[in-house]
Amino acid sequence: MEIDAAALKPKGFFQQVETDKFSLRLCMSGGTMDTTYVRKAIEIAEKYGDSVIHLTSRQQIEIPSISDVNVEAVLKMIADENISTFIGGPRVRTVLACLGASVCKFGQIETSGLAREIHKLYFGQELPAKLKIAITGCQNNCVRVEANDIGIRGVGHGYLFYFGGCFGREIRIGKTILPVLKDKKDVLKVIEAAVAFFKTNANKGERLGKLLERVGIEPFKKHLESVL
Repeated sequence: MEIDAAALKPKGFFQQVETDKFSLRLCMSGGTMDTTYVRKAIEIAEKYGDSVIHLTSRQQIEIPSISDVNVEAVLKMIADENISTFIGGPRVRTVLACLGASVCKFGQIETSGLAREIHKLYFGQELPAKLKIAITGCQNNCVRVEANDIGIRGVGHGYLFYFGGCFGREIRIGKTILPVLKDKKDVLKVIEAAVAFFKTNANKGERLGKLLERVGIEPFKKHLESVL
């Protein structure tokens, strides 16, 4: 049976150099993953891969070397276990987070719970282009929030936003255009407003930073300020 690689990509499978092999990316939320989930990843790697697991820079488990003849079996396995997989393309990606104030002595804000809440609201939502969100608890900035479309850093037990960052083929540092917010409810309002502005105004394939270069910071800033 011929495998449709493009159709498999939204399900977390990415074709490797060998056209008959795929890597499967499993998605975590809030920067953590339950140990039973990890055990299941190990089981998949040992049964259908080559017993190797890769940890990606966006806090996901990647299982390489899954043969095309085993893809259907793996799909059934992850469906039966209700395992969430990475979703690529022009969508909201996995929300990154450090462990934050609940674990780290330097943390100024709680991060994992906030990241899971945002992930639940927006992960996989279709947009004109990919949108990456990251949350870090303090100035150590372990997840490089300014290199994401939307970044949040803990500052004095408040939330400092960065907008329009990008890291990859093109590197762009996100801009801080709002004061430090103290209320998590305001953080969620800003994210909702930012995603809505991006969805309404961005061209196909245009990242948030490029959009802000094209339309200017002021319309975006005024839109965010209107919800606070």
